[in-house]
Amino acid sequence: MSSPLFISFRSLRLATLLLLSVVAVFGQGFTGKIPDANESPLERAKRARQELMLRMQEEVDEVKANEPLEAKIARLKRELAAAEAELAVRDTAPPTPVDGEIDSGALVVISSDHSEGSGFIAEMRGRTFLISNIHVLGAARGASIQTLDGEVITLPSHGYISRKRDIAIVPIEWEGATLPLSQSLSFDEVGIGQAVTVIGNSDGERVGSRLKGKVTGIGPNELQVSAKFVPGNSGSPIVHDELGKVVAIASHLKDFSVKSKWTEDSEQADIRRFGYRLDGEIEWGQIALDDLYSQSELYHRYEDRTKVMGHVSYMLQYQDKLMTGYGSHDSLGYLFEHFDRDFQWHRGTNSSHNQRLLKRFVTSLLMEIQSDRQSTSEALKVDFYKRRYYSIDDARDDATRALTRFRDSRLGY
Repeated sequence: MSSPLFISFRSLRLATLLLLSVVAVFGQGFTGKIPDANESPLERAKRARQELMLRMQEEVDEVKANEPLEAKIARLKRELAAAEAELAVRDTAPPTPVDGEIDSGALVVISSDHSEGSGFIAEMRGRTFLISNIHVLGAARGASIQTLDGEVITLPSHGYISRKRDIAIVPIEWEGATLPLSQSLSFDEVGIGQAVTVIGNSDGERVGSRLKGKVTGIGPNELQVSAKFVPGNSGSPIVHDELGKVVAIASHLKDFSVKSKWTEDSEQADIRRFGYRLDGEIEWGQIALDDLYSQSELYHRYEDRTKVMGHVSYMLQYQDKLMTGYGSHDSLGYLFEHFDRDFQWHRGTNSSHNQRLLKRFVTSLLMEIQSDRQSTSEALKVDFYKRRYYSIDDARDDATRALTRFRDSRLGY
């Protein structure tokens, strides 16, 4: 049994040690943990959490370092077994069939006399939207818009278009079915080789065909797929078979059939199909639908005129004749009127009479190429159509060069 003196001495010793510990802690906190006056409460909380996690990890590492070999082996076996069990559950989980997830009442057909396209209905940011491509919605003035179940959709006066992706969304009043969207392809672990289905208005048949394929490429804005979608499928949802979610919207194809030294050994298809992702940061701009229709019509008029100019310039330069049949063209017909009336075809292009007509024609066409290019550039405001406008600049340049060569070599300039 301890004596009272020994007990008193031990109590005094413990009190002294406790006091020294408090002083040490106080000193450390006072000298090493002075709060930054500019540090916000949130920043202090984050820093404190990081310090706590670091101390906890150090304690765990210390325990593991001192762990007996037998206990360490047993622990690693338990962790390995748990990981294998979780992986087995993930790998054996049956994929969700697309047919059971996609409601035809959320699939939309956009149809007019001059255009066929697709769309679908989904919720984004707590609102319900009709989702399609800009190039599909832009061509939808006067179009019939209805679901595959026959439900007619009435559009409001405005919508929203992406500045960098071919995506248009229109808010609608809707109580019917909607399609689920992947909010993040990374979070949902969407990867190359996974099965997808493109569902939409293939070839304008309005029957909601399902085209199977796989993900063959993933970019920051686009998804490449092997599903062979065709005209009419623009605006169709690309649905991930296992997730049962929309991961992209079918948009366009690229032709790689003309090989270069970089593509001649490629194992990919010559025609590759792409859709735009619906996740990530998308910069939206509001637009009146009437303005979108007008911008689309302006661009397509320019595109059509470019094709005519290129065709005519080619025929003049390489086939020594002028294409007929353009006298009734909507915007360029006036340039061809005098050929039907005055051109003496039986005398060829070398007669003085025909030479004068050709000079007038070529001069007028060259002036039209330049004035049309400038006026269209100034009038186009939608980024999507401006990019398409610049993409056909080369065709205008080719037509200009061909007409200039014909004029200089054949018309005495």
